[in-house]
Amino acid sequence: MSVKPRVLCVDDEPELLEAIKLNLRKRFHVTTAESGPEALGLFDEAEEADGGPPFDLVLSDMRMPGMTGADLLTTLRARHPEVPRLLLSGQSDLDSAIAAINDAKIFRFLTKPCPPDVLIESLDEALEPARLKTIERDLLDNTLSGTVSMLTEVLGLVSAGAYSRTMRLRETVRGISEGLDRPVAWDLDLATMLSQIGFVVMPASDDGGDGGPAPQHAELAADLLGNIPRLETVADMIASQVRPDPIRNDTDLATWTDAELSAEILRVAVRYDGLVAGGRPRQAARDAIQKSADPPAPALMAALASVRADTEALVELAVTVDQLAAGMTLNADVLLADGPKLAGAGTALTSALIGRIRAFAASAGVIEPICVLAPATQVPRIKPLARPTT
Repeated sequence: MSVKPRVLCVDDEPELLEAIKLNLRKRFHVTTAESGPEALGLFDEAEEADGGPPFDLVLSDMRMPGMTGADLLTTLRARHPEVPRLLLSGQSDLDSAIAAINDAKIFRFLTKPCPPDVLIESLDEALEPARLKTIERDLLDNTLSGTVSMLTEVLGLVSAGAYSRTMRLRETVRGISEGLDRPVAWDLDLATMLSQIGFVVMPASDDGGDGGPAPQHAELAADLLGNIPRLETVADMIASQVRPDPIRNDTDLATWTDAELSAEILRVAVRYDGLVAGGRPRQAARDAIQKSADPPAPALMAALASVRADTEALVELAVTVDQLAAGMTLNADVLLADGPKLAGAGTALTSALIGRIRAFAASAGVIEPICVLAPATQVPRIKPLARPTT
């Protein structure tokens, strides 16, 4: 950990707390409490502020008046099971120790007096799983997300239609998840971003256009990801996106696993996007899904109905090559100076595609201005040119 782990020490003997704090201060950020209720109050204050646990580990004495250490750690286990708990006791009551281990699921039981080196070693071992989880989360959030972004950029160069579909799906998946009052899980977001990656190895003519992609791409994408450790669930979601029927027949979503619900959200988003991109009005697309032989669960259909048509207004602009930015969509073909088309209208701009256009502009020349649709938030930063006449 880049900062000192936060340790809460609880004991009704102030002198002992000061001694523990003195021994741990070089390795840990130590906070003390002289009772169980005081310790719970510290957690309550943090939850009101930002909702997260204020400590990485709790070390509590066993015998305290009012609330025992076992009772405190049992309560904390229910509220913050991810926070490791250690129990320190000077009594030789084996029955109490066993009960504390069973009820509070403590990491370790230590006896008084506990040598400083033994205490520090125990705290380090208790924190190790959290450290490994932090490393894993960093890998998922940064390394893996960066790789997915790069693959999506490549998809944009190979199949502009598949890339645009991916961006639409991501917004629809987020909208459905918001309608269900659940955050978008990392594996669902990953599955959405990689759902069309099969088109990297499929001929561009097989992408089915915006109206309905060929289902073989899902199998290809799942095969590409299936052998990567920790991405098996993502591969299953991608393979399930072209299913004609729901993942489960049970309409009570509370009984579904997170993986099952995520797969169903992606499946419905793909079905809905295919109908809308194929020319159906949004309400007609929802009606078609609802009237199908196996419609999704009512709660999921209600969430789909809550998806906004557009996340923000788009403004038509005529810009230079240098003013192109990711997030824009071409509103007309980009043509080379000698006539051939470099990129077609309707293509969503990625950093890779913008780099390609700029490279051709420097070598062969590109006809400017370029007509784009830009999010309203980008407009203040752009000085538009006169729109070309046709």
